[in-house]
Amino acid sequence: MPNSFKLVIAILISGLAGVTGSLFTAPSISSGWYADLGKPEFAPPNWVFGPVWTTLYFLIGISLFLVWKNNWETTNRILESKQKEWNEWSKRLWTGDLQKANAVAIFAVQYILNILWSFVFFGLRLPDLAFFVILALWFAVIFTIINFYRISKPAAYLLLPYIVWVSFAGYLNYSIWQLNPFMNREPVAAFCAQDAKLCSDGSYVSRIPPKCGFVLCPKEDLIRVELPKPHEKISSPILIKGQARDTWFFEATFPIKLYGEAGELIAQSYATAKSDWMTTDFVPFEASLKFTAGKEQAGILVLEKDNPSGLVEYADELRVPIIILPPPEVCDDSILNAFCGINGI
Repeated sequence: MPNSFKLVIAILISGLAGVTGSLFTAPSISSGWYADLGKPEFAPPNWVFGPVWTTLYFLIGISLFLVWKNNWETTNRILESKQKEWNEWSKRLWTGDLQKANAVAIFAVQYILNILWSFVFFGLRLPDLAFFVILALWFAVIFTIINFYRISKPAAYLLLPYIVWVSFAGYLNYSIWQLNPFMNREPVAAFCAQDAKLCSDGSYVSRIPPKCGFVLCPKEDLIRVELPKPHEKISSPILIKGQARDTWFFEATFPIKLYGEAGELIAQSYATAKSDWMTTDFVPFEASLKFTAGKEQAGILVLEKDNPSGLVEYADELRVPIIILPPPEVCDDSILNAFCGINGI
């Protein structure tokens, strides 16, 4: 087989471990399970893992190619003085007829343990058990480096970043286990209650496994409206309250507009931050809106992200459906006044 073909196959074999592991990793990342774990300060951001593992699998593939190119034949004799003559199997594996099988087997073991760790940590979500898997992987990589060194020194050197990263990943795994001692004992729900949460824009969201938390409402990670509620009947003046991220404000304010059922602008004002808005946390806001309406009608309360640049890519808004009520009728008679007051007219 041409060496160029061996190189491609070796890299593909190595990369296949990464692709297989990602089948277990991706769902735990996208669902927020990994983000919710308590992690030490030295834990790198999620985007680091992809480039690092891609580089490592590429180096492992080249290392595999170098020993394959040498037909797995031992050329660098090391540690043979430690050989115990009475141990026939050890003798055969290290200096005898099973040297090649020994190198192939230890590479296969570390390959399987590499995939198994992703399955246990991310697939089964068991950091405690995963720590013992990565510990076994660490020893397997060490043995692989030693065996590869006997075949090709460059092949062994290419695996040094691998053992460094596995060492770091093992310590990170152990730290996560200690910071989340009971997380793997939490019951995992296969089915969740069928209740729903009303969002500010009038839509509904349901609960999802495994923790049966509600799905985020549209824009809930940016702005949350407490008053008025969706489809609530409002009359002038109306108090608007909620919380928003700092990016929704500009100089501690953002526009609020009220539209009628025909799309006409009825009133507009500005919401004001009630605390320091230069923060990444949610900031409470309030606004008061006065308007005049001639009839009861469906309307839309629009909370716009302040966009002083005027660029479309920075524009955003949250639309809250409400019912607009006309002002109450005035009671002229003193007796009727008492009646109006009792009935809230």
